[in-house]
Amino acid sequence: MDMLNNVIAVMSKEEVRNFKLWLNSTNASSERKDILLFDYIRKTGDKYDEDLVFKKLYSEKDKNSFYRLKNRLLEDIGYNLSLLHFSKHESNNLYLLLGLYNIFISRNEPDIALFYLKKAEKRALQIENFELLDIIYASFVKLSGDHTGINPEVYIRHRKENAIKLDKIRETDQALAAVTYRLKLSQNYGKRDVGLLKLLDATIKEFAADDSVRQSKTFQTRIFRAVSQILIQNHNFIELEKFMLTTYEKFLSEKWFDKTNHETKIQMLIYIINATFKNRKFRESLDHAEALGEELSAFNDLLYKKYVFYYYNALVINYTQTDLTRGLKALDEAEREMKDIKNSYYDFFILLNKASLLFYQRKTNEAIKNLVKLYLNDHYKNTDASFKIKIAAAECIMQHESGDWESALKRVEQVKKQFKSQLATDDFKRERFILKLLPEIEQAKELKPGSKLYQEITKFVRLKVDKSVEDGEILRYRTWLAPKVGIEADSLNG
Repeated sequence: MDMLNNVIAVMSKEEVRNFKLWLNSTNASSERKDILLFDYIRKTGDKYDEDLVFKKLYSEKDKNSFYRLKNRLLEDIGYNLSLLHFSKHESNNLYLLLGLYNIFISRNEPDIALFYLKKAEKRALQIENFELLDIIYASFVKLSGDHTGINPEVYIRHRKENAIKLDKIRETDQALAAVTYRLKLSQNYGKRDVGLLKLLDATIKEFAADDSVRQSKTFQTRIFRAVSQILIQNHNFIELEKFMLTTYEKFLSEKWFDKTNHETKIQMLIYIINATFKNRKFRESLDHAEALGEELSAFNDLLYKKYVFYYYNALVINYTQTDLTRGLKALDEAEREMKDIKNSYYDFFILLNKASLLFYQRKTNEAIKNLVKLYLNDHYKNTDASFKIKIAAAECIMQHESGDWESALKRVEQVKKQFKSQLATDDFKRERFILKLLPEIEQAKELKPGSKLYQEITKFVRLKVDKSVEDGEILRYRTWLAPKVGIEADSLNG
């Protein structure tokens, strides 16, 4: 496919609707070739046949007219997209003002040109667009030759001052790009213990010679955002914990946190909570959760509603590992606290976690009730099939443990049928094993040591798996099965 096809393929419904309205407003002809071509490209996608559409649109053999149509359509789409999204980006207003300046310079109207240039300068200073300020100040100097009201020395000085800021920004961007590249490279090659803090320090010193850049709050914030995302993508939670604690302490010691970047402080705490949890430091994770709770009340609950869910999520995930009763209490508090916040995902989270916690407390029928409610939740309806399979497997286990074997067997067959194609893949071999196992356990009535079924379960329980695999299970299959073959579930941790 060429660029026209690629652009049309990524257009949103709003963009398509706006473009077609614009085309029809410029020419009301019902047989517009550009609209016919546009619709054909959208409809066919990867199956686009250029020769076929050419024959439909043109009777002659020469394709030059067709190529001109394609080029014009691409230009029209680009122009219309620019108009539609123009006001959505702050810098676009600057380009508009500079464009107006150029129009009136070309008409030899220096007073009008100066008016738009001053507006551009004011806007550029407001949004700290130092790159365009350089162009604006250069334009002032140039315009001074045609306008006696402009002192070029003032703008020469402004341009020099702006150049210093611009150099620091470029230095910052270069250092950040180098850090990101080197970190990605080390992570991609599987070097888990990359000496992250040393790598960061060495790279920043190499690419940011100006000490004011290295010590800049803005620069350190950008480093935090870039590095944390790379570490999360690579599931490197050990390095994430070290990095986040060091960064957070630096911001505290430098007294960099205030109302303007309070959201950054909250986000850092959330990263620390999740990293310490992943590293099974539940007490430390809960301590940071309490700190997060306090920060949510700061500045008259400025960000309370936006981040309160993360506070309760932190309590629930940690208490699930350490204190089931307190975990359920946290879920009840979350349900009361967030009842006025309309969000189907919050309801989904509460129902799912209640189901698992109640199951671990041997309140199986209550657990099933919460899971059944989950199926009516709007977020569940839009959930990926891969997660639905894990929820369904958890329900089958719950139905089995409730003693309602008939319902359990019926549900197992429904799940096998509903997710037949997914269960055939290696991604769901653990769920496939559980669904095969449940009818066999019920048929055996009693698990006898030495039996084939007993040995099969023992092998599954003793087989070590990556923590991330079990973290994705609603009910940990090995933890559930271990007592059935005389293995302590606690011995599976670590």
